[in-house]
Amino acid sequence: MADSEDSTTPPAVSWRAILRGTGALPPAKKTGGAPSDPALQLWRNWQANHTQVVALTRQWQRIETQLIHSVGFPQVTIRLSGEEEPKIAHSVDEIEELLADEPEAERETLIAAFDAQQKRWDEAAATLGFDAVDAELRAALDKESDFTASVPTTKAASLPGIAAKLSIVIQLGEPSPKDTEFPWPELRSALADLARLASPEAAISPL
Repeated sequence: MADSEDSTTPPAVSWRAILRGTGALPPAKKTGGAPSDPALQLWRNWQANHTQVVALTRQWQRIETQLIHSVGFPQVTIRLSGEEEPKIAHSVDEIEELLADEPEAERETLIAAFDAQQKRWDEAAATLGFDAVDAELRAALDKESDFTASVPTTKAASLPGIAAKLSIVIQLGEPSPKDTEFPWPELRSALADLARLASPEAAISPL
């Protein structure tokens, strides 16, 4: 059943959405077409962007895995005299630093090998659209940082708004939804308490 636009008591499904951070927030009272609770609007904006961050991260990881399997990371292996274990250089600067005391010809050979590997990586990355996805992900992460920075200064006008702010903090900070280390069980319990107080008939169970 659809909720009234004037409803201030969210149904159970909406509260579960806030608790888990995976669904729509309950509708809030509106004034002039804008939500009455800034914290709810912040949550909506943050959640939409966070969903994009998750999707782009997975896409980024898939492409990176393809690149690793097809061409390998841009790097070279350096074996230094007197060292049992080889060193891995991931840039020209690292090569020059590791081989500072070695003959110039050796440095040039390894730099040329690194440049060739970097070129293969760049060409494959361009074909797979890696740079475009990377740019989108960085932009989405910047937006997420901006939304997160707004949490302390955004004043909630309702219990759902308080829950929305707390939900952002929990989603960003907890290592996993069932982490048992302090303070995550306590914060999830507080979030469930907010839901219970705002909607006692919903009988929300803590996560």
